[in-house]
Amino acid sequence: MSDEYLSTEAILFDLDGTLVDSAPDLTAALNHTLKILQMEPRSEKKVRGWIGNGVEKLLHRGLTDSHNGVATGDDFWRAKNIFYSRYKEQSGQYSKLYPKVIETLQNLRQKGIRLACITNKDRCFTLPLLENLAISEYFDIVVCGDDLTNKKPHPEPLLYATSRLGSIPDQCLMVGDSASDVGAAVAAKMKVICVDYGYAQGINLSSLEINGMISNINQIEDYVRSVSLEKCG
Repeated sequence: MSDEYLSTEAILFDLDGTLVDSAPDLTAALNHTLKILQMEPRSEKKVRGWIGNGVEKLLHRGLTDSHNGVATGDDFWRAKNIFYSRYKEQSGQYSKLYPKVIETLQNLRQKGIRLACITNKDRCFTLPLLENLAISEYFDIVVCGDDLTNKKPHPEPLLYATSRLGSIPDQCLMVGDSASDVGAAVAAKMKVICVDYGYAQGINLSSLEINGMISNINQIEDYVRSVSLEKCG
């Protein structure tokens, strides 16, 4: 590995809103569910503001048409069964990688940096999506929302990944698009940078405890290099 990269052992990536624009798939599956339940569809713009806390939270928001809404038991479980069936069928059909994602993952792997994907999305949706978008091969480990007891913003998924990678948290970097990513990284005592194009749910991420903000995923390479050179100097 180049000396420029020695201070970053691993990079942990969020999935939705960071590597993948999954809002079109999630909107289609949600509106299919609502149609069967004879409810009004939700706009993709609105759904984009609801993404980031897992599918169950998205369903609660979609069913109640409210960010903090909680659907009633029977309605929620019926909707969950419909949504899960539909989303499994179409996961990746409408989702797109953000620009430069594959190129960046390739370059980081070539530098010897270990990579992980940390998502609040369930494993049954995550793995097909990674396969369909041809990026699964780049990750040494994938930690999903239903793998552990806690999801982001709890630090458990990040600490589990770094442990499995044999890395020290303060020598790792989290890359995400939400307050959940930031909260998990800060709690794990890990550096964190955010993309400015994801699903921030209206939160000004620059006001949080982040180490940087980027507009394109390939800027991670420059960030990692600058931090490494600063430490070496």
